[in-house]
Amino acid sequence: MRLSMSVGAVTLALLGASQGQAQLLRPSTGITLGVTGGTLGIGPEVSYRMNPVFALRGSATFFGLSHNDGIGAYDYRGKLRLRNYGAVVDLYVPLTGVRASVGARVTDNNRIRFVGQASGNETFGTVTLTPEQQGTLSGEIRTRSVSPIATIGYTRSSITGLTFGIDAGAMSHGAPKVRNLVATGRLASDPLVQARRREQEQRLRDEVDGYKVYPVLQLSIGYRF
Repeated sequence: MRLSMSVGAVTLALLGASQGQAQLLRPSTGITLGVTGGTLGIGPEVSYRMNPVFALRGSATFFGLSHNDGIGAYDYRGKLRLRNYGAVVDLYVPLTGVRASVGARVTDNNRIRFVGQASGNETFGTVTLTPEQQGTLSGEIRTRSVSPIATIGYTRSSITGLTFGIDAGAMSHGAPKVRNLVATGRLASDPLVQARRREQEQRLRDEVDGYKVYPVLQLSIGYRF
């Protein structure tokens, strides 16, 4: 009798533990509100878990960064601005936190504004001009309006409470375009110097043409209701 009672108690304990573990791995349907941050920017995120396999997730992300770089004989000051939003469908591996996600983001507000100037004196024919005399070349670099995105990720699953997630993948925003170019000084008016302007414009286009895919790495923290 004692042996059977002991076996029964152990069995009940194991069943209780397995059910508790299953509940941790099988989150309830419902809404999670949180914050995401990474290469897409930082901003609010919301997801709706329809069942243990499917979920919808949306976010809006923002970020700004200044950067200086040299292209050919020109030095450029650039300011990156990320302002994008979108949604993905999450497909979860049952009883795990592993997920594959596909969707799209509105990216027409992602841009780089830049101003470039010669890094030193240059001679055109018999005339030598300082960078200030040559003038500046400014404009912006923009991507297409809507960009597809695909990631693989993991989220800590629980019925309610804090959740943590990570997603890595890529967003295809197409070949960036150099737009709204404006020249000042001799770059704008002198035919001899304008040849250098056309050369720099082409260098800029060649420089950004290869960046058709944008890497995605996002971390998130939220609260599941």
